[in-house]
Amino acid sequence: MYAIVDIETTGSSAAHGKITEIAILIHDGKRIVDEFQTLINPESFIPSNITALTGISNEMVAEAPRFFEVAKEIHQMLEGNIFVAHNVNFDYSFIKKEFQDLGGSFHLPKLCTVRLSRKVFPGLKSYSLGRLCDHFSIANEARHRAMGDARATAELMDLILENESGEVDFFLKKTSKEADLPPNLNRQVFEELPEETGIYYFHDEHGKVLYVGKANNIKRRVRNHFSSTDVIFKQQLKDQIHDVSFEICGDELIAFLKESYEIKRLFPPYNRAQKFPSAKYGIYHYADGSGVNRMAIGKVQKGLKPVKSFPSHDKARSFLIQFVKRYGLNPEHCGLPATLLNYHGYSFDNVRGEELSKRFLDAIGELTEEGDSYCLVGKGREREELSVVLVEKGKYLGFGFVEESYAIESIENIRDIINRYPETPDVQSIIRQFREKRKLVNL
Repeated sequence: MYAIVDIETTGSSAAHGKITEIAILIHDGKRIVDEFQTLINPESFIPSNITALTGISNEMVAEAPRFFEVAKEIHQMLEGNIFVAHNVNFDYSFIKKEFQDLGGSFHLPKLCTVRLSRKVFPGLKSYSLGRLCDHFSIANEARHRAMGDARATAELMDLILENESGEVDFFLKKTSKEADLPPNLNRQVFEELPEETGIYYFHDEHGKVLYVGKANNIKRRVRNHFSSTDVIFKQQLKDQIHDVSFEICGDELIAFLKESYEIKRLFPPYNRAQKFPSAKYGIYHYADGSGVNRMAIGKVQKGLKPVKSFPSHDKARSFLIQFVKRYGLNPEHCGLPATLLNYHGYSFDNVRGEELSKRFLDAIGELTEEGDSYCLVGKGREREELSVVLVEKGKYLGFGFVEESYAIESIENIRDIINRYPETPDVQSIIRQFREKRKLVNL
């Protein structure tokens, strides 16, 4: 039995939106044998643009039952049936979230009439419910209302069942994962993804990049994005995905560096956080009004160059504590109270004058020295190839690929084979993470 479902909601994401109306049609494969419909009080505000689309207002749902009041009836209608909807993961994700909020679970086999229509009726310009209704002359006098769209979906399902040749059985196989794929993504695109280390891009219908990710196994990572276990929080992204592209990087370090660069270059709307913390605090050197050299921790600001940067105030302070102890500096000159250093087992020997000034300048000199020049060597994109990341005087220059036999001897011959990329605090964090994990060649 098929449970053909349509819902109206307060928004596009189950993580933040709520159901305002639900319709369920039980279909035995030939005809509708039972039905259920109700408005639902979402216990939250319905935005005006949603009311304009659906016609469902806050006043209409004020006296409607809340979800928990009809949850048992909904569960009884759906239990044991195949959950069918047009863009199934949208409807499924909202209902699943409602049951989860009540402390329950929700697991049903799914069929998506968008994906089924693409397979059974290939070559159409659009597979939206409205366009399919127009194409197949399916009457829907209540578009964007739950029962109107559910009945239209049921008629579309009738056509699919009349014309399909094994697609429904294939879609229902657990191994097919068909219902988990984005409604607008060609399965062949997914099947052709490599199981190798690299980066991948999700594109919308116009080719714009929505998301950039890094993976040790691109195909497996993309499949995890589409997994039904995480459908609630990724449905909004999945609905917009029309294509997936990729770039093989070979080495995880290269993949991280390229992902970081692409996120900053493309500003994808669904990349909200970097995997590595950026530098938010720095240690600054200055001379006070009396000419005394001092250091202080402050937020990183444009136009002010710190002598050393850190992702957090705590990390900057921990470094400065050890730095003061190492060089025998006056903690008060470094923005640290003496009592704090006493707690860490350090007592300042009260050196003054030129000796204290020399200690301070030696310490600052170490911090501001030019960094090392080296390259990190890792796996390439194919056999008998290596990846190289070049750092010159502490500054990241870029990465490239060479044959295993290539002589890594000098900065000059590495400069010739790398692609140049900008240095950012994120890049420095990534390199620090991998410096001990990759072969390091000093130059």
